[in-house]
Amino acid sequence: MKNISYWISKLLLPGLFTLAGLIMLLTGINPSKPQSVWYVLSGFFMVSCSMVWALLVTGKLTMAWVRKYAALIFIPGLVVMGGIILSIRKSIRFEEIKIERENIVKNKLMKIREAQLAYKEVKGEFADNFKDLIEFLKNGKTLVVKVEGNVDDTLAVAQGRVKIDSLWVPVLGLKYIETFPIDSLRYVPFAMDPSTKKPTGEEFLIEAGKIETPEGLQVPVFAASTNYGIFLEDLLLEFGKFSMDSLIQVGSMTEPTTNGSWRD
Repeated sequence: MKNISYWISKLLLPGLFTLAGLIMLLTGINPSKPQSVWYVLSGFFMVSCSMVWALLVTGKLTMAWVRKYAALIFIPGLVVMGGIILSIRKSIRFEEIKIERENIVKNKLMKIREAQLAYKEVKGEFADNFKDLIEFLKNGKTLVVKVEGNVDDTLAVAQGRVKIDSLWVPVLGLKYIETFPIDSLRYVPFAMDPSTKKPTGEEFLIEAGKIETPEGLQVPVFAASTNYGIFLEDLLLEFGKFSMDSLIQVGSMTEPTTNGSWRD
């Protein structure tokens, strides 16, 4: 019993490190969730060093042998550590650029939402294509209510000193439209051919229609979306990442909401 406890105490840590290394190796070569080459090498190096450690504590190897072949053991370890550090730095840089691009795409989607809401206010429904939406932004008109006086002053209203006029004004003349990238509204930012670094002209997917509420009402809905892989494709290849197959979207074709998919 004492011998068992003795060997367990001796081999516990090397065994745990060996197990951790094996787990890293197995997860690293998993085709469904592939990892970087440095991750796999780290697992291999951890298993190798743990085996040397186990042989050392069991007396199968001596410190003289370890000192003699230290370079063979530790130099590859230093190389792997350097590779891991570089890989981490690349991952951090990738995340920084990804977030920056994601925010620009989100802003574009919010502009599409503003345009759709202005379109619905006049047309009573959302546009199901960019041609009609952009045509509306450039040449359409919207109703603007102009108030002179204080509408909360009932006496002034009764005496006719409050004037309320409804005017049809060009959408393009509205102040908030000045910040609209009207001609490029349909295009996904950073969508480019990785080999030529030239824009591909990829457009947002835009949909519109109506859904029925539990109360039986027909409610207009719209959705505008794109895939993360479209505006990150060149970045994914540059940093050795794998395609992100998920949507970023504003609006919904199944729920009466105009929120973005990134919102709770």
